Amino acid sequence: MKRCLIFLLKIVVTIALAYIVFRNIANTPGFDSNDLEKVLSQIKVWPLFVALLCLLVSNLTGCLQWKTLLKTQGVRLSYFHVLRLYFVGLFFNNFMPGNVGGDVKKVYDIRVQGGVDSVGAGLTATFFDRLFGFFFLTLLALGVGSLFFIHDPEQRAFIIPSLWVFLGFCVLFAAIFSRRIGESLAKLLSLIFPENINTRVLRMLERFRSFRIWNLWGKLFVLSTITQVLRVLVHYFCGIALGLDIAVSWYFFYIPLVALVSALPISIGGFGPRELLAQSLFAKAGVPVLESVIVQLLAYLAGLVISLFGAIFFVLDNGKKNKEAK
Repeated sequence: MKRCLIFLLKIVVTIALAYIVFRNIANTPGFDSNDLEKVLSQIKVWPLFVALLCLLVSNLTGCLQWKTLLKTQGVRLSYFHVLRLYFVGLFFNNFMPGNVGGDVKKVYDIRVQGGVDSVGAGLTATFFDRLFGFFFLTLLALGVGSLFFIHDPEQRAFIIPSLWVFLGFCVLFAAIFSRRIGESLAKLLSLIFPENINTRVLRMLERFRSFRIWNLWGKLFVLSTITQVLRVLVHYFCGIALGLDIAVSWYFFYIPLVALVSALPISIGGFGPRELLAQSLFAKAGVPVLESVIVQLLAYLAGLVISLFGAIFFVLDNGKKNKEAK
């Protein structure tokens, strides 16, 4: 019942925000119902193929980052094996209600196939993989904003949210990596939650401390740089497909903020918050509200297309299991 209510609430939020997005488009001065058909008819195909290629490569490097974290947790699987699990997770994330179903699937698969005694290793690596991705996106937006937009009074205000989120991540990393802070947090939780939950929290914090390796962080920064830059470029090439002529720095400044908001579990697949924020932000760069929404939808569609590889792997794996069962 609780899950159903949460899902219904997400549907309400999605519909409400989608209505606001549509209303913003309809209220644009000079907007005509034929504008959508006109914009879609002018889409160039080659930038969309480049966007798909960028997203595919970013998933390959993102998978390598996840594999690196799994290896630190004692899970040793071949890259191709991890790649199959990674793409199956992408498929579940995109085609199942909510946006964490794929992560749950990946943790389960690591538990079954990784040769570990608990879900802790897969959960820790998967959670930290997501956490570090969001952290690097925030760092990217903060860096680009400080380099290109710090002297623009109108854009300077958007640096502040990135700064606060960045500082929040720094505090969070200090909490999960510091033994002293972790023990203090466990004592606090023991006053609220049962002992078994407190024990699990302590085990999880202990697992996180295995990531306190400078070598590892160097690899993560390199892999995250490639992965996140390519994922921002997906939106840039979707914009080129629509004929948008704005500097790539606008995408590196705004898309991380859009990605962070769309990751919040308040709507279905990030629909609504993603498009509404993109409308507001890219209007500052002179992008019409209709085009800003289509760019986000094209990037999301690219993600759906690439994640279909996960569907193929899922079907092949299930077919193999059924044959072995017979």
